[in-house]
Amino acid sequence: MERRSALAKRPQEVSAELWMIPYADLMTNMMILFLALYALTVANTATTERTLQRAKEAFKGEMTAEESLRLRESELAVKLEETLRGLALTDFGVRVTSRFIHLTLPSPVLFSEGGYRLTKGSRRVLAPLGELFSTVPNTVLVGGHTDSQRILSGSYKTNWELSAARAFSVIEFFTGQGMAPQKFQVRGYGEHRPIASNNTEKGRAQNRRIEIRIVREVKTSS
Repeated sequence: MERRSALAKRPQEVSAELWMIPYADLMTNMMILFLALYALTVANTATTERTLQRAKEAFKGEMTAEESLRLRESELAVKLEETLRGLALTDFGVRVTSRFIHLTLPSPVLFSEGGYRLTKGSRRVLAPLGELFSTVPNTVLVGGHTDSQRILSGSYKTNWELSAARAFSVIEFFTGQGMAPQKFQVRGYGEHRPIASNNTEKGRAQNRRIEIRIVREVKTSS
């Protein structure tokens, strides 16, 4: 009887241990997340790089393909901000959500007023960004935005058309640098997604922008 009782407990003991597997995976993911978030908030570049390197070393050989990609995305966000700061740009933005790495560039950095062709100086901004985008397999969404002022002259009749043309010009640059066209998607929003009031010149300047979003919802093969 004692032997049968001991044998009867074994399946329960095994089942009790199984919950540790997903729990351990969850703890690993949480640790990676907190290390990545910490890295993104550190102002010192050297410290940031050391933090990310420690995260890699801590979980080397233990991360799944998806976890490894999440860490690479965190590195990408840090490097994007470092690159734009190094170019002495103003009014740019880099933020990370669960779905996107979101990058905002003011239109004057890339286009002349009312124009849709990239300026000569835009290469110094887009070239290093393209190099960083090529380090991850993620899809890149490029969206154009304008203010609400009516277009009085030029190649396009509406802000919607102009915003799409500007976004397409950015994608053309990246594909011209050898990046795969299927990596990109174009969006034209016109004046319909303002981030500031169109009643002031400052607000209109903020609304004239290019937004680049790196999609984080990537399915990797196991």
